[in-house]
Amino acid sequence: MAEVRAVRILLVDDHAVVRAGYRRFLEQEPGYTVIGEAGSAEEAYQQLQHLSPDVVVLDLSMPGEGGLSGLRRFKLRWPLLPVLVFSMHDHLAFALQALRAGANGYVTKSSEPEFMVAAVRRVLEGELAVSPDLAARLGRAGSATAQPTLGLTVREFDIFRLIASGKTHEEIAGLLSLSTKTVTNLHSLIRQKLGIGSDIELFQIAVECGAVAARGPHSG
Repeated sequence: MAEVRAVRILLVDDHAVVRAGYRRFLEQEPGYTVIGEAGSAEEAYQQLQHLSPDVVVLDLSMPGEGGLSGLRRFKLRWPLLPVLVFSMHDHLAFALQALRAGANGYVTKSSEPEFMVAAVRRVLEGELAVSPDLAARLGRAGSATAQPTLGLTVREFDIFRLIASGKTHEEIAGLLSLSTKTVTNLHSLIRQKLGIGSDIELFQIAVECGAVAARGPHSG
């Protein structure tokens, strides 16, 4: 009988302890092996140049360009590579943007660990894997009126989130490899799409959709 090839996983999370814990859990599943780990989207992109994983398990909240922009970049370069997002964010705004960017599944860190193991298998089989706590809400996802960030592209959502967290145009440009002028123009477009006239309102929307914590955008 032919030997079944192991499922090769690249695990991307900026917390080494989290990676170690989930590596142990994933490798308890027969046929699963973690062939690489990365602490940022940039590091993951470099590893993908020479590793050949069957699936990437990707956190969204990471330093640098962040998981959402990283996901978009992975999919532009390797469109057939399954990517399972594994995130602390259980808000629709993040799940919808991740799926829009090409994620094959979205599992929250509050899900049972067994679900993530099953989700890896599902995305490899070409199915959409969404954790139970989000699946029903995704099915009822409202209009852009109820979910104002639905009208933003993935790039615009990233900039929206970074503005709300207090980043300057120059800082955002550096993180996302854009010109400051482009960031400035997209900032204006984002406010227009959201129907708002100030960054105070932008911050309020960001808090409501879970893009940032409920604190002043320039605090701590």
